[in-house]
Amino acid sequence: MKKLLFLLLFVTFSTKVFSQKIVVDTSKITVKDTLVKKLSKKDSLKKFYKIIPRISTIRSAMVPGWGQINNRQPWKLPFIAGAFGVNIFFIIYNDTRYHYYKDYLQQASDQGLASTATLSVPLYNQSISRDYNSNQLNTIVSGYRRNRDGSYLLLAVVWVANIIDANVTAHLKTFDMTDDISLKIQPTITSPDMATPVFGAKLTFAFK
Repeated sequence: MKKLLFLLLFVTFSTKVFSQKIVVDTSKITVKDTLVKKLSKKDSLKKFYKIIPRISTIRSAMVPGWGQINNRQPWKLPFIAGAFGVNIFFIIYNDTRYHYYKDYLQQASDQGLASTATLSVPLYNQSISRDYNSNQLNTIVSGYRRNRDGSYLLLAVVWVANIIDANVTAHLKTFDMTDDISLKIQPTITSPDMATPVFGAKLTFAFK
């Protein structure tokens, strides 16, 4: 009788336990799912972005600094802009003075002044005048022309350096430095004369 009562109590208790409702807070699961989706979306965008050296080189040739932006190196832009800005400033500075003093040199030549005769020339953007002969004016004009041409040359060098930097950086960023590149050494057995086996080793590079 006792065993029967114990069995009835056990069955009743079990049915009450299993008949209880299991409440699940779906809000937390939804938040976690959205976070996982956002993180996976960001990772997929990073994964699909690919740097192509040819595109970086062409963009740097078209617009200085564009290739560096394509290589994800925007911190180089101030240096590139500064190098171009300094050279352009000196080109304008020397070119304006070159043409200014060249006009006075042409004026002295038109007047047929002797090499020792002087001409009163106002200094550029100044109210002071100085006397120069033809040889002195020719030296001044040649100096400003030489400085202007040198600035043009430096500007071209900076442009080429900008293109080279974009190309080399793009190649370095696309170079595979992961552990997927491996070296395997495997033993081998060969028989050149079909009689005596020769033992050796085989090196295998694996690129995944």
